[in-house]
Amino acid sequence: MSEKDLPSIWQLRVFESVARHENVTQASQELLRSQPATTSCVAALEGILGVGLFERSPTGTYLTPVGVAALVRTRKILQFAEEAAQLVGSTRKVSPLALASSITRTQMRCLIAIEECGSFRAAARMLGITEASLQRAARTLEQNLGGQLYRQTSSGINTTETGTEFARRLKLVSSQIAALVETVNAYEFPKERTVTIGVLLLDPTILIVNAIRSLTAQFPDARVVVLSGTYETLLNKLLRGEIDFMLGLLKQPGKAFDFVEEPLYHERYCVVASREHPLTRQNVITVDQLTRYQWVLPPKGSPRREAYEHIFAETTPPAASIETYSLSTIRITLYDAEMLTVLSWTEVLSERRFGFIAPLPVDVPWDGPIVGITTKRDWKPNDVQAAFLHHLKRNATAIAGESGDESMAGLQTLPASPVKLKPPGRKPRS
Repeated sequence: MSEKDLPSIWQLRVFESVARHENVTQASQELLRSQPATTSCVAALEGILGVGLFERSPTGTYLTPVGVAALVRTRKILQFAEEAAQLVGSTRKVSPLALASSITRTQMRCLIAIEECGSFRAAARMLGITEASLQRAARTLEQNLGGQLYRQTSSGINTTETGTEFARRLKLVSSQIAALVETVNAYEFPKERTVTIGVLLLDPTILIVNAIRSLTAQFPDARVVVLSGTYETLLNKLLRGEIDFMLGLLKQPGKAFDFVEEPLYHERYCVVASREHPLTRQNVITVDQLTRYQWVLPPKGSPRREAYEHIFAETTPPAASIETYSLSTIRITLYDAEMLTVLSWTEVLSERRFGFIAPLPVDVPWDGPIVGITTKRDWKPNDVQAAFLHHLKRNATAIAGESGDESMAGLQTLPASPVKLKPPGRKPRS
C-alpha cells in the first residue's frame, strides 16, 4: 500500500468514536456529523484496510477481534496527532484533536516533503505534483490550523521552527498509521480463541448477539464465527469438526447416538402486528377477529406455520397471502399493511428493538419445539468455548423466563403476560 492510500486521521477518529460508544448514532452526535456520513466513513476505512472492523447488530455496533487490535494502535495514533497539533499554538478556538483530525493525507504528505526538501519547488518535484498544487495544500493546512508553518528564506519558502517540529511529529503519525495497516494485514485469529457456531435457519438472533457481547467483554481477542444452514448441512459440518456446536430447534432429543442434544428452553410463539394495527388497541381478541385479516407466514412444515395452525385448530384458518422465511420481508409487510404473522418469542425480542412490531394479547395453544445445543459426544470445549456456552445458557434462561417457560428456566414470567385467547366453543386444554 502506498503512502497516499493510508487511512486519514479523521477516519481513525471516527472509528475510535464508534468503537467507544458501540453505537453509530451516539458517535455521530459527538462528531457533529450525520449518521450516514459516519457509516460511510467507517465503510471507507474498512475498505482501505480490507477487513471488517465491526459486527453490526440490532443492539449496537461492536468490534470484531481484528477491530480490537486496530483500536489499540488507533488510540496511540490519535494521541500522537493531538500532541502534534498542540505545538502549533493555534489562534482558533478548536481542540487540538479536532485540528489534527482536519489534516488530510495530501496536506500531511506535502508538509513532510517541504520540511525534508527545504522548499516548495523541491517538495513538489519529489511528490511529482505541480508547485501550485503543493502550495494550495500547504496554505490550506496552515489556514485550517491557525498557526504559522512556513517562512520565506533565500532558497525559497521553507518551514518555520514550529512547522519543522510539527512536520516531524506528523511523520511519526504517518509511520504509525502505516504500522496499523501492517498490523491489520498480518492479523491472524488464534484457533483456540475462536468459537464457530452452526445455527439453523430462523435462528434465535438475540440469544447469540447477547452471548457474543458477554464473551468479547471477557475475552476481547476472541473471535465468533456464525454459520447458517439446514439441519442436515450443519450436522455434517459438526461431524467433520468444521463447527464446534449447533444452536437451534432440537430434532432428536435424547435419541442421537453420535451427538449430545442439550435442551435450553421451549420456543414460544406470538401473534404479531405492526404497532399501528387496530388489534393492538384491544385487550381481548377472538379467533373470529383474527380471521378478518390477511397473514404473512413461512411455508407449511415450519414451526411458526404449525403454531398458526394450532390457533385455528377449530375453525378454517385465513389464507396466507404471502409465504416467506424472510424476517425483513415480514417486517416491511406488516409496516405497510394491516396484516398479521406468527413469530417466535426470541424473534419478537429481536424485532421489537426496531420499534415496528408489537405482540398481540393472544395465547397460542401450543408448547412449541425445544431450542437447544447439539455437540459431538466426545467434544471438550476450551476456556473460550466454555465461556461462550456459559453466556449462551445464561441468556437462554432469561429468555425462557420472559416467555413464560418456568419449567426450564426457573424464572418468573414478565409482569405483562399475554391475555388468554378464548375462541367460541373451544374445549379447554388438558
